[in-house]
Amino acid sequence: MKNPYSNRRSVGTTPSTKFVSVFAFIIGIWLVAITTYLRDNPQIRNEFTSDIRKEEEIIANTLSKGGLRAKEWLHHQKDDSSNARHKWELSSSEDLALQTGPHDDTHIHIVFSTDCSRYQHWQSYQLFLSALKIRQPGRITRIASGCTEEEEVSIRKWHEEHIAILSSRFGLHLTPHFSSVKDESGNTVGDYEFFNKPFGLLHWMEHGDLDTNQPFGDNTLIILMDPDQMFMRPITGHFQSSDTIFRGGPNDKGLNVDTELTYKENESTFTVRRGHPLSQEFGFGDAWREFAIVAGQDSPATKVTGVKAHRSYAAGPPYIATASDMHAIAQKWVEFVPLVHALYPELMAEMYAFSIASAHLELPHQLVGSLMISDTNIDSGEGWKWIDALPADNICNFAMNELDNDDSHRLPSVLHYCQRYGVGDRAFFAKRKLPKDFFSCESPLLEEPSMDIGSGKYLYRKPPFLDTTVNYSATVEKREAFAICGMTGFLNQAALFFKRKHCDGSKINIKKEINLHDLPE
Repeated sequence: MKNPYSNRRSVGTTPSTKFVSVFAFIIGIWLVAITTYLRDNPQIRNEFTSDIRKEEEIIANTLSKGGLRAKEWLHHQKDDSSNARHKWELSSSEDLALQTGPHDDTHIHIVFSTDCSRYQHWQSYQLFLSALKIRQPGRITRIASGCTEEEEVSIRKWHEEHIAILSSRFGLHLTPHFSSVKDESGNTVGDYEFFNKPFGLLHWMEHGDLDTNQPFGDNTLIILMDPDQMFMRPITGHFQSSDTIFRGGPNDKGLNVDTELTYKENESTFTVRRGHPLSQEFGFGDAWREFAIVAGQDSPATKVTGVKAHRSYAAGPPYIATASDMHAIAQKWVEFVPLVHALYPELMAEMYAFSIASAHLELPHQLVGSLMISDTNIDSGEGWKWIDALPADNICNFAMNELDNDDSHRLPSVLHYCQRYGVGDRAFFAKRKLPKDFFSCESPLLEEPSMDIGSGKYLYRKPPFLDTTVNYSATVEKREAFAICGMTGFLNQAALFFKRKHCDGSKINIKKEINLHDLPE
């Protein structure tokens, strides 16, 4: 059969097509030149990326007003280097490279303990996503304790559909119910949810690494975190004074102070290794010594002085230790925590028990103040001084939009959002008020606060539903604004990521209309 196109003229010889070809050739050369220039000039590249973000925001705002269809937004380019991947997502080679730490081949395994509630469900998702965003090395496993059969099916399904697809390093480990409080006869008389942390950790270490098909090496680093911690900078086992606030002081007196040298070795660097764990300092000091008797009258824990308790055992998450040390601590931790809780049936019982277990095993922790920020009223022991050094007039915009674009400022590794934060009349964040279905297609986003909070203009906050005003300093206002804007910005970014990955265009909601200040408790 004769080819119906055989009589067509060549399409490459007309003046119009010649012009198009030449124009396309010029555009191609221009794009190559621009790409090369951006690669060789990272500052300009960051500005270029920032412009892309602004374009995304314009599109999102237009969509929220009905100007674009949701499906068009979902398929809008979000990565200046790839049409297929969001900028947070990893290639296979990138994921493989993050199996170990950046300084050597040390294996890192981060774990955090939760129950099976929807409340800790969204916290788990944000922790995984914040780790993905900042390229945290190592495996990360959620330890979920006490699921019903129905909850177990649901949580496994969610993990496979929403977490496992992000990285081969993201895991899930389910454990039995551990939070029951029992009397001397073994009868259940109450519930303490934080029993899940020590018991879940031990269960995972003795039963749970089957998902990697590898035994723990003695020098594998275990980093134990809380689910309500958002990564801002990666954590490894190597620390140096240029990016770490070591905590220490004289051996004879005084509370801890910021130092440039480690407490015991008097060095400017510290590497977590066997016998040498490291943790974030927490403000309970030597309060745990009151309950050290649970370790036995002759335990080394009962002989720790008040100064040594402050220097080496006022430890909290993130806790970092080798697998051999963490397993030894976990064994004693589960032994001591019910006894401490019986003497002190309050929040912090499990943290006191961790300190007692470490002291009993004579495993002093190098304490640091730079792994975490949380309580805006603490001037010493958390990494707030790095936040204080940021420009006040841009603090909200920086926390909301620039955390992952700025390497010129030192930042703590995590924001532990276990407090309630407020600035002015309505700028507010509290984790317990976030809707449990926030990571869904139908949920709107968080309303953004005014960009001038933290600038010194609002030296007060109005707690929700209370006819009162809390006044504070410009420093505290700035810290509160950083926490509010940082959490609002990241949670909105994470929600958009979720919607892009999992939502049909007809259902997507990106209106910024949730104000946590106005929601009921």
